[in-house]
Amino acid sequence: MKKLFPLLSIVIILSMMLSACGAAASEQPKVLRVWIQWGDNPQQIQEMFDQYTKISGYKIEVTAPIDDDKVLPGLTGTEAPDILVLSGGDLVKSYYKEGLVDELGQVIKDGNIDMNDFYAGPLNACKQGDKILCLPWGFDLYALYWNKDLFEAAGLDPNKPPATMEELVEYADKLTKVSANGKLEQIGFIPDLSWDHSDLYASMFGGFWYNEDGTQLTVNSQPMIDAMTWQQQFYSKYGYENVLEFAGGFGEYNSPDHPFFSGKVAMMVDGEWIAGPNYIPTFKPELNYGVAAFPPPASNPERAGTAVAQGTVVVIPSGGKQKVEAAKLLAWMMSPDIVAAEFCRNANLPTSKKAAENPCFNVNEGFNTFVKLAAGSNIKALITTPISLEINDAFGTASEEILHTGADVKSTLDKIQAEYEGKLK
Repeated sequence: MKKLFPLLSIVIILSMMLSACGAAASEQPKVLRVWIQWGDNPQQIQEMFDQYTKISGYKIEVTAPIDDDKVLPGLTGTEAPDILVLSGGDLVKSYYKEGLVDELGQVIKDGNIDMNDFYAGPLNACKQGDKILCLPWGFDLYALYWNKDLFEAAGLDPNKPPATMEELVEYADKLTKVSANGKLEQIGFIPDLSWDHSDLYASMFGGFWYNEDGTQLTVNSQPMIDAMTWQQQFYSKYGYENVLEFAGGFGEYNSPDHPFFSGKVAMMVDGEWIAGPNYIPTFKPELNYGVAAFPPPASNPERAGTAVAQGTVVVIPSGGKQKVEAAKLLAWMMSPDIVAAEFCRNANLPTSKKAAENPCFNVNEGFNTFVKLAAGSNIKALITTPISLEINDAFGTASEEILHTGADVKSTLDKIQAEYEGKLK
């Protein structure tokens, strides 16, 4: 007679198999996905997030840098990242309007994130009314760099940068050299080197292309007209084509041939990273330069120390699957020690006041100018709206027309106002 396998044995074996499967499943690593738009050193970023793995048990899978054209498909698709780190906050309100990123009020409360530790300028850029749509994670400011040797050669005090915007124009004239055949050999100042800085200049004149709460378009307001007219003169006085031809011979931004490093441009507006270890100390360590807050108009000395905060912000995508764990990771990212560790490496300014006390930010006199500037009372938030992408594109085109071809300032700005005022409303 054929012997039957005891029923009890079958039950025990099945139970053991199910337990083994469960154990195998539990051993699968828990993963959080972080996308970052920037990242010259992805390995360093991954190693930093590996610290969180050690304390949480969650593996952090970092993609850096993520291509810009993959961000929107990632947010709208079925596999959204758990944390998204953006290079700037321009599109956050657009993403929120479309339901693609979460409001962070509860996350901030649950994570016990100290909102008083943030510098006001970069934090305000993340606000929409009483809602907080992102958190700043390192930021940038722009200030005036000047070449002290070129100042001295032009008969200017090398330790005294221009005190007003009007004086900057006078200095620029003295620092510009034109050959016998009318070609530029050296130029004092180019307002849009290496990109547009109209946000800074408009703030100096007391305005912006939106009102303070972003509810009205003010692109053709008097401060905007003044800002664009002030910039235009640096092209018009030497000839638009002549300046563009001269600029066309400039070297790469991240090289010893950078026009400021090579002495072709005597003054420029740029960010704190230029004074950091990866730029001047690497490409032109012997450069004799100074850094100061960009000067205000003579009529408004109270605007001294004005700068516009820009830079990295962090959002939680609405399509992320692990909201609770993403919130914990966000709180860890915002801790002063992590902010200091990451942005010392990147030579950017910390958004945390406590992090700014870390000795690692005592890089050199130039960089320290920005650290002190960040703590000032005239740091403005970059005002954004749900149509920032469209406005930025339109204004970028208009700015080139005004500066590079001599287009009429007011009529050019009037066209943008007429086309987009209704869209914003």
